[in-house]
Amino acid sequence: MLDPFIDVAAGDLAVDVAGEQPPFHPHISAPYLREILAARFDDADRLEYFITVRHPHDMLWSYYQFFRPDSQCRYNFQAGWSASDPIDFETWVCEGHLDANPNLLRLGPDWISPTDLSPLTLEARARRRDGSLAVDHIFPIEEMGQFTAWLSNKLGEDVSPKHVNQSNAADRPRLGEAAQTRIRQVFAEESEIYGL
Repeated sequence: MLDPFIDVAAGDLAVDVAGEQPPFHPHISAPYLREILAARFDDADRLEYFITVRHPHDMLWSYYQFFRPDSQCRYNFQAGWSASDPIDFETWVCEGHLDANPNLLRLGPDWISPTDLSPLTLEARARRRDGSLAVDHIFPIEEMGQFTAWLSNKLGEDVSPKHVNQSNAADRPRLGEAAQTRIRQVFAEESEIYGL
């Protein structure tokens, strides 16, 4: 959808590999995306910005399965990661941490921190430094029909976005009260959306 407005050589939003063809990435924050597009497109503020959100339990399980953190909270894309020393899911939810893109920290809310999992939150992806929303619409990924209808209406034609990057929620371990409390604390906005 953004192809008409960006230089293809400058980045590819469809590539799900961090660092490939920077500065774009499918998990880019909305404030950073707006900043990049404003530098390339005079009418960037006239665009409508949207984001999808996942149930935090499912999102965390997917991230955990894909990046397989070790007991030191190093991920399989980082130097020193140890496949033979994994951290269990519940401990990671309660005690895990994740480095954040410097532009996410620079432009996002000031409570986003590399000392916890807050760089994965909706707030980190969709809110500006002052806490205001940098997106016009938030769509739960579990309600793709609502998103598809909105997008089809905006584009004037029927579209069927592919639902990718899914985890198998059926095999997600049940979380204890400490982990659920931690999710409600760190993922407050998602918790409200999903009634946790």
